[in-house]
Amino acid sequence: MTSVWKRLQRVGKKASKFQFIASYQELVLECTKKWQPDKLRVVWTRRNRRMCSKLHSWQPGIKNPYRGTVVWPVPENIDISVTLFKEPNTDEFEDKEWTFVLEGENKGHRKVLASADINLKRFASPTPTQTDLTLKLKPLSVKVVEAELKLSLSCVFIREGKATDEDMQSLASLMSVKPTDIGNMDDFNESDEEEDRKSVTATAPTTPQQRPQEVQIA
Repeated sequence: MTSVWKRLQRVGKKASKFQFIASYQELVLECTKKWQPDKLRVVWTRRNRRMCSKLHSWQPGIKNPYRGTVVWPVPENIDISVTLFKEPNTDEFEDKEWTFVLEGENKGHRKVLASADINLKRFASPTPTQTDLTLKLKPLSVKVVEAELKLSLSCVFIREGKATDEDMQSLASLMSVKPTDIGNMDDFNESDEEEDRKSVTATAPTTPQQRPQEVQIA
């Protein structure tokens, strides 16, 4: 029923399909003195779609052993196909937010550490573009002090059509089940769940700047 309702809402709208490529370059994570991460991954997600990076080791700093980094000598590329919609009498696309989520993994247990939302309509362009981003991730665990992700975001226009065309449907938009939270709560450690109930789970909106200058997103 959800997919049918989505299609009815989009009757008469225009649709444009884009390929977005995130190239991860550097991750900075500062933790509390009671905990240090083992393996980390970046998940680019919307509803039930999860595009995961490889697991990477966190390297503690020399001056501050609780502030460490993950550095990609060669950027790791993650690509997604996204359909953006707009009314026929406007040039602005509707909002389409995806989320970068930082997850920690230790002995098979996954834990959500921090996240940042990004509105892809702000980076959509009919011509190929590449934008450097510095994302300030919002801590989602009491064990995280600060998190920052540096990446470049590329956009390539694929095609345009009607919003109701079969090949223009967005997979994430048609998902009938939306997760109640980011990540799988069954994979969390019980002690982590108890602590993280006290943490703030709101994510700050992003504010990208004009291309091609580096963008600072808080």
